[in-house]
Order: sequence, then C-alpha cells, then structure tokens
Amino acid sequence: DKLFIRHWDEYKTGRRHHPFLVQIERQSNGIYKFSSPVIDLLFNVDSDSPTRPFGSAKAQWSFSATGNSFAYTRQYDENSTVAWTTNLDIFTVDLNASTFESMCITCNNLATDTDPSYSPMDDKILIYRSHSVPRYESDQFKVKIYNGSNTPITLLDSSDLSIQVATWSLDGQSLYLEVGEEARNVIYYLSDIFTSQSLVRLVSNGTSHNINIHPINDRVFVCTHESILEPPNIYLYSSDGSSRYLTVHNNVLLTKVKMSTIAETFSFVGARNETVWGWHVPPANGTSNRAPLAFLIHGGPQSSWYDAWSYRWNIQSFTSQGFAVIAINFHGSDSYGQNFTNSIIGEYGSLPYEDLKLGLDYALRNFPYIDGNRAAALGASYGAYMINWIAGHPEMSSRFKTLVCHNGVSDTRAKSYSSEELWFTEHDAGGKPQYEDPDAYERYNPVNHVANWTQPMLIIVGAHDYRVPETQGIGTFTALQRRGIESRLLYFPTENHWVINPLHSITWYEQVLGWMRKFTS
Repeated sequence: DKLFIRHWDEYKTGRRHHPFLVQIERQSNGIYKFSSPVIDLLFNVDSDSPTRPFGSAKAQWSFSATGNSFAYTRQYDENSTVAWTTNLDIFTVDLNASTFESMCITCNNLATDTDPSYSPMDDKILIYRSHSVPRYESDQFKVKIYNGSNTPITLLDSSDLSIQVATWSLDGQSLYLEVGEEARNVIYYLSDIFTSQSLVRLVSNGTSHNINIHPINDRVFVCTHESILEPPNIYLYSSDGSSRYLTVHNNVLLTKVKMSTIAETFSFVGARNETVWGWHVPPANGTSNRAPLAFLIHGGPQSSWYDAWSYRWNIQSFTSQGFAVIAINFHGSDSYGQNFTNSIIGEYGSLPYEDLKLGLDYALRNFPYIDGNRAAALGASYGAYMINWIAGHPEMSSRFKTLVCHNGVSDTRAKSYSSEELWFTEHDAGGKPQYEDPDAYERYNPVNHVANWTQPMLIIVGAHDYRVPETQGIGTFTALQRRGIESRLLYFPTENHWVINPLHSITWYEQVLGWMRKFTS
C-alpha cells in the first residue's frame, strides 16, 4: 500500500521502534521492578522512534533533569512521502500530565530536526540539531535552543560549521560540539550559549567522538580518539588543554603489525579553480623503491576521507601490502564548508571527476616514488559509481591497470526507481524525480558509456544492499563479460551496502588485494 517496501537492509514487515514508558522502583533486596503499567508513547502510530536505519535512543530520546519531561525524534512513516522527504520532528511529553500527549515542537520546519537534549539544569530548555533545506540529508546541521515558549534560538547562526553532536556542560551554560572540519572530526567548546557564545577549539587533530564529561569538573572529559595511523583509544582531556591515553591494551599487538607511520594532506587547484585537498599515505615499507598506487574514491558523496581509522576501507590495509595510497576529497565532500558540499548537486560526473584527474596528476608529480604505470582505482557507493563513470572515459580509465567497484551505480535511471531513499537520488540530481527531468538522470549515467569500457574490473555486491540494489553491480559485471573484458563478481548473499561480518571482511581484503596485485605487480 505504501513505501518503504524495504529500507537499507531490511524489508518493512510492520514491526516498529517505539518508546515505551514505565516507572521503576528499587526493592529492599536491591533489585528493581516495574511499578507502573508500560505505556507505548506511539501507540497506534505507524512510525519509528528512534528512526531507522541508524537512529539511536541515546541520541534521539531525552529525559529532563527532573524526569518530568521526555523528548523524542520521529519520522513520518504513515504514507509514501517518507521515501522522498527528510522531515523528522521532535515531540515532547509532559510526564506529570494525566495523559501522555505528544506535542510537536518543530512542525514548522519541513526539514530534519533531531537529537533533542534537555538542559541538565532547566526542564524547559532543550537543544536539538536542525536542517533548513527539506529533502537534503547533507544540509548543514545547526544547533537550536528551545525554551518552551519563544521561537527557537539558532546558535552560531553565521558559522559554516555543521554540528554532528552537541553535549551539555554540567551547568547548562555551555556545549561541547563535535564538528567535521577539513577531514578531521574536531571538538569545540561553546561557552555562554545564552549570551556571548564564545567558541574555542579544544581538539584539532585526528577524529574524536563520544564525549563524556567529568561528574564534577566541566572542563575535563573523556572521549574516543583515532586517526589513519592508530585505531580508537579512550583519551582523557584535562582543563589545561593536555590529553593522554587511558587505554593502551592494543599497543603490544600494534607493534607486530606492519603499518605506515605517515599520513599527510596535500592541496591542489581542482575544478572551478578551487582548492581541493587529499591524503597521501606512503607504503609501510617506505618510499625508497617504486610503489604501486591504490587510488581510493570515497562514497557519500557528501562525505570525506577523514583522518580516522576504518574497519571497512582501512588505508593501512593497502599500505601494509606495499601500495601508496592517494585519497582525494573532491567537490561534494563534507567538512570543507557547506558550499563545497553543495557543489556536487547536479554535477555527479563533472566536478568530482575533474578533481580526481587533477589530484592524480598532482600526486604523480609530487610523489615521484609512485609508479603511475601500476595504479589501481577503487571505490564504494558513490565512489563505485565514479569507478563506472571513469570506466567509460578512456582519458582517465587508461591510467589504471584495473578498477574495483563495490556496490556502485551503473544505471542512474534504473536506480532512481529501485533505491529506497528517493530524496537522496532526487536532490542530488537537481531536485526533481526522473520522470520530470529525464536529462538530469542521463547526463552522468555510466551505462551510456559502456561501449568505451576496456579495463579489468572486480565488482563487489551485497545482496541485502537496498540503497544500491544488487542488480546495479550485476549489470556492471554483465556488461564487462558481454564486452569480453576480464572481470570478476564477488557476491555476499548476507551483506548490505557494507561488509560487516569479520570473516567476510577478510575475504573482501583477500580478493581485493589479490586482484590488485595481479594487475599492478
């Protein structure tokens, strides 16, 4: 009767995520028990809270400090518009009332409002993150303050920062902010949010998440911290600005692993004569000998290669095998300002493609140990779309001995009717569905250039990927086989858009690295 039929990696069979409210009391033996009936706050509402597929109760639910109020985020699943709108709203519930009525506090905004968090000092005040552009999941996130009566106050309204997480200080006067900035996830401290709003960056390198504040000292916290060079550890940040490890249990193991010790950024003049940034990570065995190249293309596309560890596309897994890694954060990447992120709209096959060409040129000129005759290009999601686009353009495809395409779009027109989150496809194509603007979906459609495909390719598909359905990858493999081009299909029957199972991840790396070595040795 309605969309979604399926979402991310599951079919929609009627089960929902709802907040259930119940009181508890501690018995004399120390064991807690329910002391009231269990109430479904969304009873008879065909909707999810937390939202699917990635919403969490930790981020999207909040109790006030006294426990007298509750706030939650929900989406509108009641009809098919859920598939082409990003509208999420925040509802509050007065837990002292005789009936628990949900009141929408953000219904005037048709874009995303999410992650409510009550002040630790005042039940009437909460903060939340908000988009201003409907149907655009990569819009800039602002933090707003709601005080129960007046129009919400937008913090840092003139700033270009997109706030990923906001955490209250103990006194309810300041916030810790997690922000993507130039391919690093940094931490800011925003003091005096109701008056002067003074902003100071506390952590500027690597990637930091999961702030937990000391129970009696506002300026001391623990967080996770990672980089391309090290997996996540828990750090203690002190009020004097210093930080130190709290966890060292991986250190002995890491001494036994061959990894690169250098990860450096570089910049060049890209499309539109604008500055574009990238990463250079040399092989673990150094740069004294000529090395093959792993040219990595990120997904999203409104994402970036961050200074972060990854358990899926781990840069060190390539450098440890003797590959140099070049990873370009092309037009459309996040963390370089909202205008740079927005620039990819309607330009899927143009600006990023130009950046990748120019970035490859720069890398081969400035890192002469890299052997440009032994290069492989790899990408997943949007990155795999770009692999298919590159395959059809010999000026670029001929520069690579082989290509690796993980869950990539081969036919943008077909994908516009078979993917689940239509807002994503439609917005990035220029804002209209395919039937209203067919040219927008054909302009950068890889399938229109299959006649130009020549290079060997490894195609990887997850059967439970409903964002880029498996037929897209199968279509790529079929086209290659029909043209007599050496190719291989690696098919994971139980994986989604990502490869999650650890044993499958080992297989993924064995197949990918083996395929790369075959053509770049």
